Amino acid sequence: MLAHTNLTSSGASTVRPAHKRFHGRVSVVPRAAAGAPAAISAATDALATLRSAAAKPGSVKPSDVLAAMVTVEKAKLKPENWEANLTAPGTRWRLVYTVSGKDLTAAAKKQKAGSGAYFPISACQKFDDTGFENGVFFGPVANLTFKGPWQLDAKVCHFDVNTMYLGLGPWRLPIKLKDQTPLKQMATKEFKALPFFVYAYVGEDIVVARGRSGGVALWGRADAAWLATSGAMQVYK
Repeated sequence: MLAHTNLTSSGASTVRPAHKRFHGRVSVVPRAAAGAPAAISAATDALATLRSAAAKPGSVKPSDVLAAMVTVEKAKLKPENWEANLTAPGTRWRLVYTVSGKDLTAAAKKQKAGSGAYFPISACQKFDDTGFENGVFFGPVANLTFKGPWQLDAKVCHFDVNTMYLGLGPWRLPIKLKDQTPLKQMATKEFKALPFFVYAYVGEDIVVARGRSGGVALWGRADAAWLATSGAMQVYK
């Protein structure tokens, strides 16, 4: 069950998107309010940094990744084609880097803070018409994933978890956590209590989002080699 992303304009005049190539992909330069060329340039440079970090984890210093994420959040980019990018057929999102909300806020204020870190184990998520599924993978040996319905409204993705899967070798054991309730049918109070992501950017190859706890993360689109090595390919078929 998917909700249509709200792409209505705020009424401000905008600069038409230009195209720039990163790592062999054509990416759309973020759309921002007219009269803000410096903001456009800063966001474009920050996204290039994040693409490099996602393409080769560890190649960019964590402090530089953090600075780029601060810039992307501040840019308040328009959610153009974000749902299509998030749910593109066969797309799986590999968790690359995480930082606490406290450290990101401090960095945004130019205060001393931690710089976050590259995620040390294989973690991957997917969004499709069967639901949202997120988990950790230990090659062909074991995996643990959580699955449930999701709903994207503009930049905010709410999701629920009703099933946990324990994987050991070729076997997967589903464990029902609760009855599934369509998100649109939930009471307002129950819906507001759900976990969520607030997206700062969703491109064809990277995602930047803040979770309910305040932490911010970078995901990269997983390639076939990583999916096979991590064990995610045998689960996310």
